[in-house]
Amino acid sequence: MKAVIRENAEKWSLRTVDMPVPEPGEKDVLVRIRATGVCNTDASILLNKYVGRKPVPIPMILGHEGAGEIVDAGSHVDKSRIGERVSLEPIAGCGRCCQCLIGNKNMCADWDHIGITRHGTFAEYIAVPSTQAHIIAETLDFKVAAIAEPFGLVVRSLEQARMMLGETVAIVGPGSLGILHLLAFKAAGASRVIMVGLEVDKKRFEIAKSLGADYSVMADLEDPVAAVMEYTNGRGADVVIETANSPRATTLAFELAAAHGRVILFGLHPKAEFSPVQMLRKAVTAYGDVGQVSRHFLNALKIMESGKIDFTDIISAGFSLDQADQAFADAREGNAVKVVFEP
Repeated sequence: MKAVIRENAEKWSLRTVDMPVPEPGEKDVLVRIRATGVCNTDASILLNKYVGRKPVPIPMILGHEGAGEIVDAGSHVDKSRIGERVSLEPIAGCGRCCQCLIGNKNMCADWDHIGITRHGTFAEYIAVPSTQAHIIAETLDFKVAAIAEPFGLVVRSLEQARMMLGETVAIVGPGSLGILHLLAFKAAGASRVIMVGLEVDKKRFEIAKSLGADYSVMADLEDPVAAVMEYTNGRGADVVIETANSPRATTLAFELAAAHGRVILFGLHPKAEFSPVQMLRKAVTAYGDVGQVSRHFLNALKIMESGKIDFTDIISAGFSLDQADQAFADAREGNAVKVVFEP
């Protein structure tokens, strides 16, 4: 089978290679991948910037956003599952530690993560534990089902934010995760969604406007705090989502928050500054988290299957695995919100 791998420890050792089709273990299913999304984490691994709980294996098939069809099953899996259309949940916990036992497998110190600690979805086939292959409706496009993982992170944000109908949301970072948040918060009843980015994000601002963004701020051309405060009549944003992955974005998120605002942080940088006095006096609540648990993933699939949000315009035409360099270039240049392979 063809697969896109990180070949060695050198920076950007991206290769498309031929590999044997994996054999499913006794509790696994073998999935023929039909669509798989490109994530910034994949690029971070290739740039040797990713720092996780475990070392990333070398060589390793990249990718952790995938959907396809079950074509074989291990000896302990019901053979009736063969033929199911499925979306793949990437995280499995050890099942024994305290965090796993109380339902927080994303906090497991010994977690297993498709495309990060084990071979991923940038391949024609993948063998995964059957419990991580979730059946999807016949009507759901594989390309949409493939991005259930990043949309599950958005579901997690909605759970944390507890947004009331009519509140104002600011999203710092108009990348793919920021725009997925835009779609979800507009669908959930935000009265206004403000996108905050930089001048280089012009293309993404245009996409965001077409998808319902109410106001955009280029933080390198104007004072973003002043702009947001003027737009909200001095109130600020009830919910601030930071997806820009920079220390300044973290600082800015707290500055943009309204009194009793909620700040949700996604940036994986080691250090950032914010004012505890400002946070306390405004009674801001901040949330940090990583990954997701099954309820987030399954609810992402439910909303996708409902048709209440149209994802088709944000997903690229599918690249072949032989076009890996082009696919990553498209993702980097923002030519589509979500870039996918169709192996």
